[in-house]
Amino acid sequence: MFAFVGAHLGRQFEFVQTEWMNDGVFFGAGPARDPLTGSADGSGDFTIPRRPVRRRLESLPRFVVTRGGEYGFMPSLTALRWLGDLAG
Repeated sequence: MFAFVGAHLGRQFEFVQTEWMNDGVFFGAGPARDPLTGSADGSGDFTIPRRPVRRRLESLPRFVVTRGGEYGFMPSLTALRWLGDLAG
């Protein structure tokens, strides 16, 4: 179960999911996907940037399976105040 509350779905959640979890180019890891939360099929490799020598993990199993998803939207505080001020 995962819940995200933010101001802009595309610039926050979607960005993190596509650029950090499923594509390591953003932080210098090449095409590597996050081994825990990224979309994986069980054949991926992941490099841990350690000093003095990096550590490479090979053929990582799939840790997370997505069963479904839903985008639900909450009204802003301004909208909630407006709704609260309506005469019933």
